[in-house]
Amino acid sequence: MCDRLERSFGRSRFAADDRAVSVTVGYVLTLSIGAVVLAGVVVGVSGVVDSQTDRAVAADLSVVGQTTVSNLESADRLARAAEADRPDGAGEVRVSVDVDLPTRVAGIPYRIAIDDERVTLRTDNPDASVSVRHAADLDAESTSVRGGPLQITYTDETGQLVVTER
Repeated sequence: MCDRLERSFGRSRFAADDRAVSVTVGYVLTLSIGAVVLAGVVVGVSGVVDSQTDRAVAADLSVVGQTTVSNLESADRLARAAEADRPDGAGEVRVSVDVDLPTRVAGIPYRIAIDDERVTLRTDNPDASVSVRHAADLDAESTSVRGGPLQITYTDETGQLVVTER
């Protein structure tokens, strides 16, 4: 009875037919091999991208650090010249230098720390730091600011260079 039912629905006819199996198996194997190759490429490229990002961040921090130091030294020269050229009893000396720095380097925010000897730029992710010495004769107030537009000011009242965010 079971044989008769199988024959009437055609199951025995298809059970012996394996022609479509090779196409299906080939398709599945092709997709599997493609997935493995794609995963290998993604893993391989991600390491290269990370190292390139680290290099880009370090290079950009170095450029921004040099720009900051250059402007700090310019403010120092201007302040010393203003002090030297001021007649006795003249008004207050005030020097202000605006610095337009990017708010991000390689798409990553950064911080700038300034002291009497150096300007240090730092990012958190990736953890990168660049330090640039400056040659300002006047004291620089120790401070830490976010990267971006800055203002460097000097007044004879404070007697030091002060860096603030704009």
